Amino acid sequence: MASLKDCLDLCPDQEKLREFCLKKDFDIVHVYTDDVSTEKAGYRTRVFAPKYGYLEDPATGSGNSAFGYYLLDEGLWEDDFAIEQGPSLKDPNVVRMKRYKEGDVDRILFGGSGTTRIEGRYHLC
Repeated sequence: MASLKDCLDLCPDQEKLREFCLKKDFDIVHVYTDDVSTEKAGYRTRVFAPKYGYLEDPATGSGNSAFGYYLLDEGLWEDDFAIEQGPSLKDPNVVRMKRYKEGDVDRILFGGSGTTRIEGRYHLC
């Protein structure tokens, strides 16, 4: 995406995006920009996964790991970095990305921390 604003303003139609993903056999749609809101981050991402019954994954390691391998393949990975993820400018989820070598193979580790946003008991019938 050209800008952080463009990335944050995305609001895809879940059903249309689901149909597109099913037609193209895509599991997720991953969008990114290098325009970020904090200097610690290298990228802002949004990960949409309507094929699985929900529109957006708020913090995804697997999607960002695939993105990390894309950056490696394109020669765009310089140092370890953080990714801001999600639609919130003030409260993004942060995924940390680290690269290491295993023999001649590049490997990617990802991680983050969680914040309790709701607490309680859920009763499922």
